[in-house]
Amino acid sequence: MNARIITAARVLTGCGATHAPGAVVVDEDEIVWLGPTSELPGGWGGATRIDLPEATVLPGLIDAHVHLSFGGATHPPTAIQARTRGEVAATIRTGLAELLGAGVTTVRDLGAPHYTDLDTLALIHDRPRVLTSTIPLTVAGGHCHGLGGTIDSIAGIRDLVAANADRGADWIKIMGSGGFTTGGASSPYEPQFTDAQVRAAVEAAHERGVPVAVHAHGTAAIRQAVTVGVDSIEHCTWMTSDGFNLDRGLVREIADRAILVCPTINHLARSAAGRLPWPVRRDHLRIMLEAGVRLVPGSDAGIPHTPPGCYPHSLSAYLDLGLSPAEVIDLATRRAAETLRIGHLTGTLAAGLSADLIAVPSDPTRDLAQLTTPILTMAAGHLHHPNATPEAEEETRA
Repeated sequence: MNARIITAARVLTGCGATHAPGAVVVDEDEIVWLGPTSELPGGWGGATRIDLPEATVLPGLIDAHVHLSFGGATHPPTAIQARTRGEVAATIRTGLAELLGAGVTTVRDLGAPHYTDLDTLALIHDRPRVLTSTIPLTVAGGHCHGLGGTIDSIAGIRDLVAANADRGADWIKIMGSGGFTTGGASSPYEPQFTDAQVRAAVEAAHERGVPVAVHAHGTAAIRQAVTVGVDSIEHCTWMTSDGFNLDRGLVREIADRAILVCPTINHLARSAAGRLPWPVRRDHLRIMLEAGVRLVPGSDAGIPHTPPGCYPHSLSAYLDLGLSPAEVIDLATRRAAETLRIGHLTGTLAAGLSADLIAVPSDPTRDLAQLTTPILTMAAGHLHHPNATPEAEEETRA
Protein backbone atom coordinates (compact mmCIF):
# COMPACT_ATOMS: atom_id res chain seq x y z
CA MET A 1 0.00 0.00 0.00
CA ASN A 2 1.36 3.43 -0.95
CA ALA A 3 1.59 6.25 1.58
CA ARG A 4 -1.42 8.58 1.68
CA ILE A 5 -1.57 12.21 2.75
CA ILE A 6 -4.99 13.42 3.87
CA THR A 7 -5.44 17.17 4.33
CA ALA A 8 -8.56 18.76 5.79
CA ALA A 9 -9.93 22.00 7.19
CA ARG A 10 -9.46 20.52 10.64
CA VAL A 11 -8.05 17.35 12.18
CA LEU A 12 -9.42 16.36 15.59
CA THR A 13 -6.77 14.16 17.16
CA GLY A 14 -8.81 13.05 20.16
CA CYS A 15 -5.73 13.82 22.26
CA GLY A 16 -6.81 17.37 23.04
CA ALA A 17 -5.33 19.01 19.94
CA THR A 18 -7.05 20.26 16.81
CA HIS A 19 -5.02 21.13 13.72
CA ALA A 20 -6.79 23.63 11.48
CA PRO A 21 -5.96 23.10 8.72
CA GLY A 22 -4.35 19.75 9.37
CA ALA A 23 -2.84 16.75 7.69
CA VAL A 24 -2.55 13.02 8.42
CA VAL A 25 0.01 10.79 6.75
CA VAL A 26 -0.76 7.08 6.59
CA ASP A 27 1.65 4.36 5.50
CA GLU A 28 0.36 0.80 5.23
CA ASP A 29 -1.95 0.33 8.23
CA GLU A 30 -0.72 3.03 10.61
CA ILE A 31 -0.47 6.76 11.06
CA VAL A 32 3.10 7.96 10.62
CA TRP A 33 2.63 11.73 11.01
CA LEU A 34 -0.03 14.32 11.71
CA GLY A 35 -0.07 18.00 12.48
CA PRO A 36 -0.73 21.41 10.93
CA THR A 37 -0.66 21.34 7.15
CA SER A 38 1.93 24.11 7.20
CA GLU A 39 4.35 21.77 9.02
CA LEU A 40 3.89 18.78 6.74
CA PRO A 41 7.43 17.45 6.15
CA GLY A 42 8.82 16.64 2.77
CA GLY A 43 10.01 13.25 1.69
CA TRP A 44 6.61 11.90 0.74
CA GLY A 45 7.17 11.92 -2.98
CA GLY A 46 4.83 9.56 -4.76
CA ALA A 47 2.32 9.57 -1.91
CA THR A 48 -1.35 9.69 -2.85
CA ARG A 49 -2.83 12.99 -1.73
CA ILE A 50 -6.46 13.36 -0.63
CA ASP A 51 -7.45 16.98 -0.13
CA LEU A 52 -10.66 17.74 1.78
CA PRO A 53 -10.63 21.54 2.10
CA GLU A 54 -13.92 21.86 4.04
CA ALA A 55 -13.97 18.58 5.93
CA THR A 56 -13.02 17.40 9.40
CA VAL A 57 -10.90 14.32 9.98
CA LEU A 58 -11.32 12.54 13.31
CA PRO A 59 -10.84 9.08 14.86
CA GLY A 60 -13.14 6.34 13.58
CA LEU A 61 -16.26 5.62 15.60
CA ILE A 62 -16.50 2.65 17.99
CA ASP A 63 -19.75 0.72 18.55
CA ALA A 64 -19.27 -1.29 21.74
CA HIS A 65 -22.23 -3.66 21.37
CA VAL A 66 -23.26 -5.32 18.11
CA HIS A 67 -24.49 -8.68 16.84
CA LEU A 68 -23.18 -8.91 13.30
CA SER A 69 -24.81 -12.28 12.68
CA PHE A 70 -28.33 -11.03 13.44
CA GLY A 71 -28.72 -8.57 10.55
CA GLY A 72 -31.11 -5.99 12.02
CA ALA A 73 -34.13 -7.09 10.00
CA THR A 74 -37.68 -6.28 11.10
CA HIS A 75 -38.02 -9.73 12.63
CA PRO A 76 -35.13 -11.43 14.41
CA PRO A 77 -33.90 -14.81 13.22
CA THR A 78 -36.38 -17.29 14.68
CA ALA A 79 -33.87 -20.13 14.72
CA ILE A 80 -30.32 -18.84 14.39
CA GLN A 81 -29.08 -22.32 15.14
CA ALA A 82 -30.87 -23.67 12.07
CA ARG A 83 -29.44 -21.13 9.62
CA THR A 84 -26.59 -22.30 7.42
CA ARG A 85 -23.06 -21.09 8.07
CA GLY A 86 -23.07 -19.53 4.60
CA GLU A 87 -26.15 -17.44 5.37
CA VAL A 88 -24.72 -16.23 8.67
CA ALA A 89 -21.39 -15.41 7.04
CA ALA A 90 -23.17 -13.40 4.34
CA THR A 91 -25.05 -11.44 7.00
CA ILE A 92 -21.79 -10.67 8.80
CA ARG A 93 -20.09 -9.51 5.59
CA THR A 94 -23.02 -7.22 4.80
CA GLY A 95 -22.92 -5.76 8.31
CA LEU A 96 -19.19 -5.08 8.08
CA ALA A 97 -19.68 -3.19 4.82
CA GLU A 98 -22.48 -1.12 6.40
CA LEU A 99 -20.24 -0.24 9.30
CA LEU A 100 -17.51 1.06 7.02
CA GLY A 101 -20.05 3.13 5.15
CA ALA A 102 -21.20 4.64 8.45
CA GLY A 103 -17.71 5.57 9.65
CA VAL A 104 -17.44 2.82 12.27
CA THR A 105 -13.93 1.38 12.46
CA THR A 106 -14.20 -0.81 15.58
CA VAL A 107 -17.02 -2.90 17.06
CA ARG A 108 -17.40 -5.33 19.92
CA ASP A 109 -19.53 -8.28 18.77
CA LEU A 110 -21.27 -9.75 21.80
CA GLY A 111 -22.63 -13.04 20.58
CA ALA A 112 -22.66 -15.15 17.44
CA PRO A 113 -23.54 -18.76 16.65
CA HIS A 114 -20.97 -21.54 16.74
CA TYR A 115 -17.92 -19.34 16.25
CA THR A 116 -19.18 -18.11 12.89
CA ASP A 117 -17.90 -14.63 13.69
CA LEU A 118 -14.27 -15.76 14.00
CA ASP A 119 -14.48 -18.14 11.03
CA THR A 120 -15.88 -15.39 8.83
CA LEU A 121 -13.58 -12.63 10.05
CA ALA A 122 -10.52 -14.74 9.27
CA LEU A 123 -11.45 -14.51 5.59
CA ILE A 124 -12.04 -10.74 5.48
CA HIS A 125 -9.07 -8.41 5.78
CA ASP A 126 -10.61 -5.12 4.57
CA ARG A 127 -13.02 -4.53 7.44
CA PRO A 128 -13.47 -2.75 10.75
CA ARG A 129 -11.69 -4.13 13.80
CA VAL A 130 -13.99 -6.63 15.54
CA LEU A 131 -13.60 -7.57 19.19
CA THR A 132 -15.34 -10.92 19.48
CA SER A 133 -17.03 -12.86 22.26
CA THR A 134 -17.97 -15.91 20.17
CA ILE A 135 -20.71 -18.07 21.77
CA PRO A 136 -22.50 -16.41 24.72
CA LEU A 137 -23.27 -18.43 27.85
CA THR A 138 -26.95 -19.00 28.56
CA VAL A 139 -29.32 -21.54 30.09
CA ALA A 140 -31.60 -24.12 28.51
CA GLY A 141 -34.41 -22.20 26.83
CA GLY A 142 -32.79 -18.93 27.90
CA HIS A 143 -31.95 -15.75 26.09
CA CYS A 144 -30.13 -16.47 22.80
CA HIS A 145 -30.10 -20.21 23.47
CA GLY A 146 -30.21 -20.70 19.69
CA LEU A 147 -26.60 -19.55 19.47
CA GLY A 148 -25.43 -22.82 20.98
CA GLY A 149 -24.11 -21.73 24.36
CA THR A 150 -26.54 -23.57 26.65
CA ILE A 151 -24.84 -24.85 29.80
CA ASP A 152 -26.24 -26.06 33.13
CA SER A 153 -23.28 -26.81 35.39
CA ILE A 154 -20.21 -25.04 36.73
CA ALA A 155 -17.99 -27.54 34.95
CA GLY A 156 -19.80 -26.84 31.69
CA ILE A 157 -19.45 -23.10 32.24
CA ARG A 158 -15.72 -23.36 32.76
CA ASP A 159 -15.36 -25.59 29.71
CA LEU A 160 -17.25 -23.19 27.42
CA VAL A 161 -15.30 -20.19 28.71
CA ALA A 162 -12.06 -22.08 28.03
CA ALA A 163 -13.22 -23.08 24.55
CA ASN A 164 -14.18 -19.49 23.70
CA ALA A 165 -10.86 -18.17 24.98
CA ASP A 166 -8.91 -20.82 23.08
CA ARG A 167 -10.71 -19.79 19.91
CA GLY A 168 -9.50 -16.22 20.39
CA ALA A 169 -12.43 -14.50 22.10
CA ASP A 170 -11.60 -10.95 23.19
CA TRP A 171 -14.49 -10.93 25.67
CA ILE A 172 -16.65 -13.58 27.34
CA LYS A 173 -20.38 -12.85 27.14
CA ILE A 174 -22.85 -14.09 29.75
CA MET A 175 -26.60 -13.75 29.37
CA GLY A 176 -27.15 -12.75 32.97
CA SER A 177 -30.87 -12.15 32.60
CA GLY A 178 -33.49 -13.01 30.04
CA GLY A 179 -34.09 -10.72 27.08
CA PHE A 180 -36.72 -9.43 24.70
CA THR A 181 -35.67 -10.25 21.15
CA THR A 182 -34.84 -13.95 20.77
CA GLY A 183 -37.52 -15.69 22.76
CA GLY A 184 -36.78 -18.08 25.58
CA ALA A 185 -38.48 -19.02 28.81
CA SER A 186 -36.39 -16.92 31.19
CA SER A 187 -37.45 -13.52 32.46
CA PRO A 188 -35.68 -10.27 31.52
CA TYR A 189 -36.27 -9.14 35.08
CA GLU A 190 -34.52 -12.01 36.87
CA PRO A 191 -31.07 -13.65 36.77
CA GLN A 192 -30.68 -16.76 34.60
CA PHE A 193 -27.74 -18.15 36.57
CA THR A 194 -26.88 -18.53 40.24
CA ASP A 195 -24.22 -16.31 41.79
CA ALA A 196 -21.89 -19.30 41.96
CA GLN A 197 -22.30 -20.02 38.25
CA VAL A 198 -21.60 -16.46 37.15
CA ARG A 199 -18.66 -16.26 39.56
CA ALA A 200 -17.24 -19.45 38.02
CA ALA A 201 -17.48 -17.93 34.54
CA VAL A 202 -15.77 -14.73 35.66
CA GLU A 203 -12.99 -16.62 37.42
CA ALA A 204 -12.41 -18.88 34.40
CA ALA A 205 -12.27 -15.88 32.06
CA HIS A 206 -9.99 -13.82 34.27
CA GLU A 207 -7.62 -16.77 34.67
CA ARG A 208 -7.11 -16.47 30.91
CA GLY A 209 -6.87 -12.69 30.92
CA VAL A 210 -10.22 -12.23 29.16
CA PRO A 211 -12.76 -9.65 30.43
CA VAL A 212 -16.43 -10.50 30.96
CA ALA A 213 -19.51 -8.70 29.67
CA VAL A 214 -22.90 -9.54 31.19
CA HIS A 215 -26.29 -8.93 29.59
CA ALA A 216 -28.41 -7.62 32.49
CA HIS A 217 -31.76 -5.89 32.20
CA GLY A 218 -33.22 -6.50 35.64
CA THR A 219 -31.91 -4.85 38.79
CA ALA A 220 -31.41 -8.28 40.38
CA ALA A 221 -29.15 -9.39 37.51
CA ILE A 222 -27.24 -6.10 37.65
CA ARG A 223 -26.64 -6.63 41.38
CA GLN A 224 -25.44 -10.17 40.72
CA ALA A 225 -23.03 -8.97 38.02
CA VAL A 226 -21.51 -6.37 40.33
CA THR A 227 -21.25 -8.82 43.21
CA VAL A 228 -19.23 -11.37 41.23
CA GLY A 229 -16.91 -8.79 39.65
CA VAL A 230 -17.74 -8.56 35.94
CA ASP A 231 -16.00 -6.03 33.71
CA SER A 232 -18.93 -4.73 31.67
CA ILE A 233 -22.70 -4.57 32.13
CA GLU A 234 -24.77 -4.50 28.95
CA HIS A 235 -28.16 -2.71 28.80
CA CYS A 236 -28.29 -2.01 32.57
CA THR A 237 -31.92 -0.91 32.36
CA TRP A 238 -32.82 -1.37 36.05
CA MET A 239 -36.07 -3.13 35.15
CA THR A 240 -38.42 -5.09 37.37
CA SER A 241 -41.62 -6.92 36.51
CA ASP A 242 -43.64 -3.91 37.60
CA GLY A 243 -41.46 -0.99 36.55
CA PHE A 244 -37.95 0.19 37.39
CA ASN A 245 -35.73 0.08 40.47
CA LEU A 246 -32.54 2.09 40.07
CA ASP A 247 -30.38 1.36 43.12
CA ARG A 248 -28.22 4.45 43.76
CA GLY A 249 -25.96 2.55 46.15
CA LEU A 250 -25.34 -0.04 43.46
CA VAL A 251 -24.66 2.75 40.96
CA ARG A 252 -21.94 4.08 43.25
CA GLU A 253 -20.50 0.57 43.54
CA ILE A 254 -20.42 0.22 39.75
CA ALA A 255 -18.52 3.51 39.58
CA ASP A 256 -16.14 2.61 42.42
CA ARG A 257 -15.30 -0.75 40.84
CA ALA A 258 -14.76 0.90 37.43
CA ILE A 259 -17.23 -1.48 35.79
CA LEU A 260 -18.15 -0.09 32.41
CA VAL A 261 -21.79 0.17 31.35
CA CYS A 262 -22.92 -0.09 27.74
CA PRO A 263 -26.56 1.10 27.78
CA THR A 264 -27.17 0.00 24.16
CA ILE A 265 -28.79 3.21 22.97
CA ASN A 266 -29.86 2.91 19.33
CA HIS A 267 -31.20 5.41 16.79
CA LEU A 268 -34.79 4.80 17.96
CA ALA A 269 -34.17 5.22 21.69
CA ARG A 270 -35.33 8.83 21.97
CA SER A 271 -38.71 8.00 20.47
CA ALA A 272 -39.27 4.90 22.62
CA ALA A 273 -42.48 4.88 24.64
CA GLY A 274 -42.94 1.20 25.50
CA ARG A 275 -40.93 -0.82 28.02
CA LEU A 276 -38.07 1.69 27.96
CA PRO A 277 -39.50 5.21 27.64
CA TRP A 278 -36.72 7.66 26.86
CA PRO A 279 -37.42 10.08 29.76
CA VAL A 280 -36.85 7.21 32.21
CA ARG A 281 -33.73 5.93 30.47
CA ARG A 282 -32.37 9.46 30.12
CA ASP A 283 -32.77 10.13 33.84
CA HIS A 284 -31.13 6.80 34.75
CA LEU A 285 -28.20 7.52 32.46
CA ARG A 286 -27.76 11.00 33.90
CA ILE A 287 -27.65 9.54 37.41
CA MET A 288 -25.03 6.99 36.37
CA LEU A 289 -22.96 9.55 34.51
CA GLU A 290 -23.04 12.01 37.41
CA ALA A 291 -21.97 9.21 39.77
CA GLY A 292 -18.87 8.57 37.68
CA VAL A 293 -19.99 5.39 35.92
CA ARG A 294 -17.97 4.78 32.75
CA LEU A 295 -20.50 4.75 29.91
CA VAL A 296 -19.52 3.36 26.52
CA PRO A 297 -21.85 3.83 23.53
CA GLY A 298 -23.20 0.77 21.77
CA SER A 299 -26.25 0.28 19.58
CA ASP A 300 -27.08 -3.45 19.93
CA ALA A 301 -26.99 -3.47 16.12
CA GLY A 302 -28.51 -6.61 14.74
CA ILE A 303 -31.68 -6.60 16.84
CA PRO A 304 -34.93 -5.78 14.97
CA HIS A 305 -34.97 -2.40 13.23
CA THR A 306 -31.32 -1.75 14.13
CA PRO A 307 -28.96 -2.40 11.22
CA PRO A 308 -25.25 -1.70 11.81
CA GLY A 309 -25.13 1.45 9.70
CA CYS A 310 -27.47 3.36 12.02
CA TYR A 311 -24.95 3.72 14.85
CA PRO A 312 -23.94 7.37 14.16
CA HIS A 313 -27.61 8.35 14.34
CA SER A 314 -27.79 7.02 17.91
CA LEU A 315 -25.13 9.33 19.29
CA SER A 316 -27.35 12.42 19.40
CA ALA A 317 -29.21 10.80 22.32
CA TYR A 318 -26.17 11.43 24.51
CA LEU A 319 -26.68 15.16 24.05
CA ASP A 320 -29.78 14.74 26.22
CA LEU A 321 -27.50 13.75 29.10
CA GLY A 322 -25.94 17.20 29.11
CA LEU A 323 -22.89 16.29 27.04
CA SER A 324 -21.59 18.61 24.33
CA PRO A 325 -21.02 17.34 20.77
CA ALA A 326 -17.27 17.26 21.46
CA GLU A 327 -17.84 15.18 24.60
CA VAL A 328 -20.05 12.73 22.70
CA ILE A 329 -17.37 12.33 20.03
CA ASP A 330 -14.81 11.70 22.77
CA LEU A 331 -17.14 9.10 24.32
CA ALA A 332 -17.50 7.25 21.02
CA THR A 333 -13.79 7.30 20.16
CA ARG A 334 -11.05 7.82 22.75
CA ARG A 335 -13.00 6.83 25.84
CA ALA A 336 -14.61 3.85 24.11
CA ALA A 337 -11.19 2.58 23.06
CA GLU A 338 -9.80 3.00 26.56
CA THR A 339 -12.70 1.23 28.26
CA LEU A 340 -12.53 -1.63 25.76
CA ARG A 341 -8.78 -1.93 26.47
CA ILE A 342 -7.62 -1.00 22.97
CA GLY A 343 -6.56 2.60 23.56
CA HIS A 344 -3.00 1.61 22.65
CA LEU A 345 -4.26 0.69 19.18
CA THR A 346 -7.00 3.12 18.23
CA GLY A 347 -9.49 5.74 19.44
CA THR A 348 -7.21 8.72 18.82
CA LEU A 349 -5.04 9.95 15.97
CA ALA A 350 -1.33 9.77 16.73
CA ALA A 351 1.80 8.50 15.02
CA GLY A 352 2.16 4.78 15.59
CA LEU A 353 -1.53 4.06 16.08
CA SER A 354 -3.76 2.20 13.65
CA ALA A 355 -4.97 4.30 10.73
CA ASP A 356 -8.62 4.26 11.85
CA LEU A 357 -10.21 7.55 10.88
CA ILE A 358 -13.14 9.17 9.19
CA ALA A 359 -13.79 12.44 7.38
CA VAL A 360 -17.10 14.29 7.64
CA PRO A 361 -18.30 17.31 5.62
CA SER A 362 -17.95 20.02 8.28
CA ASP A 363 -17.27 20.47 12.01
CA PRO A 364 -18.98 17.78 14.15
CA THR A 365 -18.09 19.59 17.38
CA ARG A 366 -20.61 22.22 16.30
CA ASP A 367 -23.10 19.87 14.63
CA LEU A 368 -23.01 16.24 15.77
CA ALA A 369 -25.21 15.24 12.82
CA GLN A 370 -22.13 15.60 10.62
CA LEU A 371 -21.15 12.14 11.83
CA THR A 372 -24.08 10.63 9.94
CA THR A 373 -22.70 11.59 6.51
CA PRO A 374 -19.05 10.50 6.34
CA ILE A 375 -17.07 11.33 3.22
CA LEU A 376 -14.59 8.54 3.74
CA THR A 377 -13.62 5.89 6.24
CA MET A 378 -10.18 4.41 6.77
CA ALA A 379 -9.92 1.19 8.80
CA ALA A 380 -6.37 0.00 9.48
CA GLY A 381 -5.25 1.90 6.39
CA HIS A 382 -7.93 0.51 4.08
CA LEU A 383 -9.76 3.39 2.43
CA HIS A 384 -13.50 3.20 1.92
CA HIS A 385 -15.68 5.81 0.19
CA PRO A 386 -19.37 5.52 1.10
CA ASN A 387 -21.59 4.94 -1.94
CA ALA A 388 -18.58 4.26 -4.18
CA THR A 389 -18.92 1.71 -6.95
CA PRO A 390 -17.15 -1.63 -6.43
CA GLU A 391 -14.71 -0.64 -9.20
CA ALA A 392 -13.85 2.61 -7.44
CA GLU A 393 -13.41 0.78 -4.16
CA GLU A 394 -10.92 -1.55 -5.78
CA GLU A 395 -8.92 1.44 -7.02
CA THR A 396 -8.59 2.81 -3.48
CA ARG A 397 -7.10 -0.50 -2.31
CA ALA A 398 -4.51 -0.82 -5.04
